[in-house]
Amino acid sequence: MKNNKGQALVEFVIILPIFLLLIISAIDFGNIISKKYSLENNADVISEMYKENKYEEINSYSKDKNIRVSYKNEGNLFTISLNKKIKIISPMLNLIFGKNYDINVEKSIYKNE
Repeated sequence: MKNNKGQALVEFVIILPIFLLLIISAIDFGNIISKKYSLENNADVISEMYKENKYEEINSYSKDKNIRVSYKNEGNLFTISLNKKIKIISPMLNLIFGKNYDINVEKSIYKNE
């Protein structure tokens, strides 16, 4: 009878790095999705602050959350754009997205004046 313990160890050593890369990539991708939903919630909060003319609160809120806010006004339609950078740790996703991934969210408000 042959002893297959050495063969199993070699197969494990070959598969382990690939498996770990897949796990880390899944965690990174989940982090991106989570931060995107969080940024969408922040867009709702900032748009409500804008409707109430709380501009100083918007600045302090965005600074606390490390969010860049930009505005665009086209007549009665006002667009708030939020941007946040996320650091990618997975080598596989680094090749696709780069070291930092920008998440952008826009929220439009119709304002009667």
